[in-house]
Amino acid sequence: MRKEDTQVLKGIAILMMLWLHLFADLDWVEQCRWLLPYFNGKPLIHTLTRIASSCVPIYIFLGGYGLACVWQQAPLHHMGTPRRALALMTNFWVVCLLFIPLGCIINPTRFPESITTLLLNLTGISYSYNGAWWFLLPYVLLTLCSPLLIRRIMGNHLRTDLLMLVPLFIIHVGAYIAAENMRIPDASPLHAAFPACNFLFMLFFFSVGVLFVKYGIFQRIVPNVKRLGKTRIFLLMILLCVKMFLGNTSLLNLPFVLLLLPLLLSLDLPHSITATLQFFGRHSTNMWLTHFFFAYYIFGGEIYRLQYPLLIFAALVAVSLLSSYIVQAIFTPLRHLIRKD
Repeated sequence: MRKEDTQVLKGIAILMMLWLHLFADLDWVEQCRWLLPYFNGKPLIHTLTRIASSCVPIYIFLGGYGLACVWQQAPLHHMGTPRRALALMTNFWVVCLLFIPLGCIINPTRFPESITTLLLNLTGISYSYNGAWWFLLPYVLLTLCSPLLIRRIMGNHLRTDLLMLVPLFIIHVGAYIAAENMRIPDASPLHAAFPACNFLFMLFFFSVGVLFVKYGIFQRIVPNVKRLGKTRIFLLMILLCVKMFLGNTSLLNLPFVLLLLPLLLSLDLPHSITATLQFFGRHSTNMWLTHFFFAYYIFGGEIYRLQYPLLIFAALVAVSLLSSYIVQAIFTPLRHLIRKD
């Protein structure tokens, strides 16, 4: 899979994430005027979130895939994982610098709440300021651990890899259940248990991404899928409909994502669509870090005053993209400093 293909998939994933966070809650959906019909007893815009809920495993998979490609191209000590982790945290702190003061002005009941809450959010231990930040600290930890994890996987035999996936999947499910059922106050240092569980949750899909690089699975599968011609469009539609019927449970993400990605990579999309998705893929980190502020945390659901789902979605994409340019303007000089040896 080329870097351009990765950006396309990231672009798809970030658009899925924005749709998911806008329309997963029926209380907010009920405030919309329907431009889309009902499906299986619920508004289609809500049911589509069952597909969009796979954005997180797609991101984790792509993280493992991308870092495994870097590992193949450079010696272990030249992967630059500490700098990658620092760059992501710096990007995050730039977002905090812009949005937390804004939150203090517009929504002072939530921001900053207390010094402890502020510090826990700035370190990523807590994500009470922005629910989408739950992904940040576990992914940073995963990035730091990736050289050892990737080296271990690359040195395994096929049988060992297959056996390894069993405990990783059990940990994946157990960590998901634990994180969903823990009840810890946001301002408590014990909130660090959440990033720990989410780190364990991510290990499985990250490792699967590494295995796809190791065995060249996309290179083997995608050309064969392309030979199916228009049938692959039919298969893609069936897969999406099945996911819409079956729901959001984490157990469905593995077969869905592993079937979805080769189908998406096999599509001969027009250049304009590919370029657009790559464009969103390049802005995906900042859009992930900022979009929840516009939807809920600072502006308190004001975006739903637009009423029409597609207009709401387009507005969230637009303001998240605009904020990404602002964040990028501040972060780019800092990133150059971080990358210097």
